[in-house]
Amino acid sequence: MHSVGDHFLKGLLVVIVFFFTSSRSICEDWPMWRYDAGRTAVTPQVLSDDLKPIWIRELRKPVPAWPANQLKLRFDESYEPIVLGGTLFVPSMTSDCLIAFDTDSGQENWRFYTEGPIRFAPVGHLDSVIFASDDGFLYAVHSQTGQLQWKFRGGPAERRILGNNRLVSTWPVRGAPVLYDGIVYFGAGIWSSMGIFIHAVDAGTGTVIWSNTGAGSTYTEQPHNSSAFAGISPQGYLTATEEVLLVSGGRSVPAGFDRLTGEMKYFHFSDKAYGKKAGGYGVSASGVHFFNGNSVYGLNNGRGILNTDPGVYTEDIIYSI
Repeated sequence: MHSVGDHFLKGLLVVIVFFFTSSRSICEDWPMWRYDAGRTAVTPQVLSDDLKPIWIRELRKPVPAWPANQLKLRFDESYEPIVLGGTLFVPSMTSDCLIAFDTDSGQENWRFYTEGPIRFAPVGHLDSVIFASDDGFLYAVHSQTGQLQWKFRGGPAERRILGNNRLVSTWPVRGAPVLYDGIVYFGAGIWSSMGIFIHAVDAGTGTVIWSNTGAGSTYTEQPHNSSAFAGISPQGYLTATEEVLLVSGGRSVPAGFDRLTGEMKYFHFSDKAYGKKAGGYGVSASGVHFFNGNSVYGLNNGRGILNTDPGVYTEDIIYSI
């Protein structure tokens, strides 16, 4: 197996270059950010030893939602594409659209526009591409035509506010979608005082499986040694395992939910060693552990185990950088 980096064209690069030596028929899909629901960044495909560029597309300079000093929240400082069935899908935070390119030629097949920036990698499922927007909706479009199949509003209303010099939803979808067993999970809302909404919807129809509408109003101890009504603020890519759904908190430790029911299992916000000092928009899981920031946690209880940067890992071994 080969590990593939999770950042495609990091920083200010605006040119996409692809390296292929064989036809799409024998190339594996890359259906979501870091390949799978565990965000492991590992594919079973063996890469060729002779990689060459075959086409280039120039895109506009990325415009991230958060400033450069907020490193744990820079989830959109580069374009994060996926590949499904010979088509490359690129979300745009500058043009508010999802763009489909042919992987063989680089030709643009179609664009689908929303009413806000698309900051996260989409999810590929059968003939659908599912993605989130700052306009507050989760969208599913046909992968070949770009035609809308369904959309689902993450927040309670279509209320708009100013955000990043734009009119966006009061509850933008900043908990990026993840697919597991035909169900898409995502989170809407940034500020806990205004409501946080975690949803599970059927990937084929957009029908609600469950919704957790109270994750932002838990009475809990804060990092400054006082208690208040607060909770997880979805800021990054969600990660799914057989039993646990992990919701990135951006600058805070992730929260764990029961994947089947939506009930919150843990959120150790005030943990002195692994709480506020940890965090980051990317969460990955393998075996009985999950990884976030520079720390390793127990998947069953969310408790910190080790402060180390897990560069490469398996279910049994962590290779630190």
